[in-house]
Amino acid sequence: MQTPLEKYFAQRVKNLFNNLHDFELNGDDVSMHDLRVEMKKLRSIIKFLRKVYPKQKVKKPDHLLRSIFEEAGEIREYQILQQWLQKNQFTAIEKAYFPPERMQVMIQRFRANANNYKIDLKEVIEHTGNFVHSTNEILAEQYFVELNAKASKMCRRNLLTADWHELRKLIKQRMYAYSWLKHEDDKDDPIFPYYNKLQEQIGQWHDLEMIKDIFSQKQIYLSQELEVQKDFGQAWDKLITGLKQKEKQVEEMLSKQPVVNVE
Repeated sequence: MQTPLEKYFAQRVKNLFNNLHDFELNGDDVSMHDLRVEMKKLRSIIKFLRKVYPKQKVKKPDHLLRSIFEEAGEIREYQILQQWLQKNQFTAIEKAYFPPERMQVMIQRFRANANNYKIDLKEVIEHTGNFVHSTNEILAEQYFVELNAKASKMCRRNLLTADWHELRKLIKQRMYAYSWLKHEDDKDDPIFPYYNKLQEQIGQWHDLEMIKDIFSQKQIYLSQELEVQKDFGQAWDKLITGLKQKEKQVEEMLSKQPVVNVE
């Protein structure tokens, strides 16, 4: 009989290739988002295995998967940026600095490399699968208990914003690891709604921070074009306002963490 971790791993393998195939065909936002989610879940397994086995034994699959993940991440960031610009109708900035044509080049490059990615993913899966199948499920339980304690301790009032992104990654790792455990009944993770909402709020805050950083790196504020200057003034104000709102929402959630014992 398969362990919960083996079942989880098998589902990731299936979804990963389905999502990559979908992006090959469509090159759309949804399939890229779904592909990255599945890669995050597979990376979470590798991260766990690195705690159980000598790191050198899972170094190659970790490197191969991270490389593909980072390539996909460049596209995903550009998608998020374009969606925000288009939603708020900052067309002058988009046209001058972030044209859709550049996105198409990035997508075509990724799709052209899809066969190479499949070869690398097959190696990742074969290598990782050997460890998944030989890992005692008690180790997954111990790992979850450790993650649960860390997440609970880190969710506190006055947590520095510099630590929010790390907290989000920890929460997601904890949420994934919950699926690797056997449960007496079908009752959901009792603290899941809180953690899921918190990581979503931090994710939205992080997206705005990312856009703000890209604007600064591109030095859009130095543009001599009047339309760009006008767009930039409004866009910057919107970013700062949005960031303040998100920071307040995250801070409120951090101050109201529910006390739930998960075993």
